[in-house]
Amino acid sequence: MRRPLIATLLAAAVPLVSLPAQRAGADTSPKKADELPLKPTRSVDFTTSEGTWISLDVSPDGRTIVFELLGDLYTLPISGGEAKPITSGPAFDSQPRYSRLGKHLALRRGRLERARPHEG
Repeated sequence: MRRPLIATLLAAAVPLVSLPAQRAGADTSPKKADELPLKPTRSVDFTTSEGTWISLDVSPDGRTIVFELLGDLYTLPISGGEAKPITSGPAFDSQPRYSRLGKHLALRRGRLERARPHEG
């Protein structure tokens, strides 16, 4: 009778003793919602004139296109010219949509959807 009681008490005490050790090694620094645990190890620069599977939208005034290429968003005058990046980094941004008045862009970043001001 005494051995099962001691074994039960020891089994109950082990998690209590190991709990402070687990907490001591845990990273308790606050994280931003947009912060990814990935750190870029290298960068690759290239120029392209075409893409596939691109999401895009035309501004309500009909003068600007916003599009996604390789997870970054760009704007481009409808008349042509050079694309200007509006997002970059390791997060994957896609499916840009202008608001009705063209002052905001909605986009999909990973699994989160955001609305953010855009000055064209």
